[in-house]
Amino acid sequence: MHIAQVQSWPEGPRYVTVDDPPAPSNNQIQLRVLAAGAHQVVRSRASGAHYSARQLPHTVGVDCVGRDEATGKLYYVFTLQGGTFAERINIDKSVAYQLPDDVDPASFAASVNPAMSSWMAITQRTTNLPKDFTAVIIGATSASGRLAVHSAKALGAGKVIGVARNAATLEKVDGLDDYIVLNDVVAESDFSKLQDCDVILDYVYGDVTVHLLSSLSRARKPVQYIEIGSLAQSTAEIPGHLLRSFDLTIRGAGAGSWSISALQKELYTLVPTMARWKLLSANAVPLKDIETAWNDRSLASEGRLVFVP
Repeated sequence: MHIAQVQSWPEGPRYVTVDDPPAPSNNQIQLRVLAAGAHQVVRSRASGAHYSARQLPHTVGVDCVGRDEATGKLYYVFTLQGGTFAERINIDKSVAYQLPDDVDPASFAASVNPAMSSWMAITQRTTNLPKDFTAVIIGATSASGRLAVHSAKALGAGKVIGVARNAATLEKVDGLDDYIVLNDVVAESDFSKLQDCDVILDYVYGDVTVHLLSSLSRARKPVQYIEIGSLAQSTAEIPGHLLRSFDLTIRGAGAGSWSISALQKELYTLVPTMARWKLLSANAVPLKDIETAWNDRSLASEGRLVFVP
């Protein structure tokens, strides 16, 4: 069979032929891979830069959608043992999550990884959010931000407000109850309608973070702020007096702030829940083309990149 394998970190993935996997053990199932996402963590591992992948040869991929040809059932798989960029894989049953038959494999493979960020932020990095809480998503037009709207609603939000620069794109974000368009001069953006927010999920960071939190300095109830991404800036200068001016909790959310075992547990809820969402569009590229497609940035304009064996 064929797999995508890294044999030299500078060279990137190559399309190579290997032996078929053996018959699965009693604790495994064998899946025919239908689609596997080229997420940022996948790229980091394939470059040798990620702590979880330092040995060569390295078979690319951490997740996929595949079919058990023995039963016809569809599954989503996540494993840091890697190797999902392959025609077939043997996988432990404990990390295979069954999907409805009508799920689009490419779109689902493209969407789960970015959806994890908000789902894990809310389930693992917040405490005691009130019933029907109000969530604010900074960077709501990004792939992860769009899915964060659905995560928040599924986890109990009564209202979700998006923040981003492009008004036309914000209008099209599925599930938003309201939105705020950032001014070109961030400090002139009007965040007055956010006074009743309970939790902030931030994919942007930087100046917008400081201005938004400053706008909440007279908030009368607790606010939980979760930094998830840094699309705009990697630093933010938050004045000390602001931290003392209202009941503010600041946390970050990422693989270092929650455990893989916690993620695997949450996937039992996230995967079937996501199957009902409006998923991200995917650009499905044949796995045999990975050597030319891997560094082709133009492909991203057609949807999140997934490879199809």
